[in-house]
Amino acid sequence: MTQIEALNVNGKTAQGIRIVAPGGEGHPNMIVITCDKGYVMCGYLNAEAAGKFGDAAAVVGGATFDDILANPVKAVTEAAAALGIKEGMTGAEAVVLLSK
Repeated sequence: MTQIEALNVNGKTAQGIRIVAPGGEGHPNMIVITCDKGYVMCGYLNAEAAGKFGDAAAVVGGATFDDILANPVKAVTEAAAALGIKEGMTGAEAVVLLSK
């Protein structure tokens, strides 16, 4: 199952995409929150690949949109760091910096 939801994060609009257990039962959900300048993704996805493409991306662990927004950033690409995103800030703070 795929869930797509418009998210309002501190007055900024983002789009949440969640794929439930893409590897089958017992696997984690795959989550991406897309923004104007980049995205926040769960640890299921590859930050190294995002960096190679020059994407502004932050990695945050969690199984729901609320988890991703509340939990701390674990890794950032170089492009995300240039926008002020740092490890330890919340996913919501990263979404704000990735939005217009």
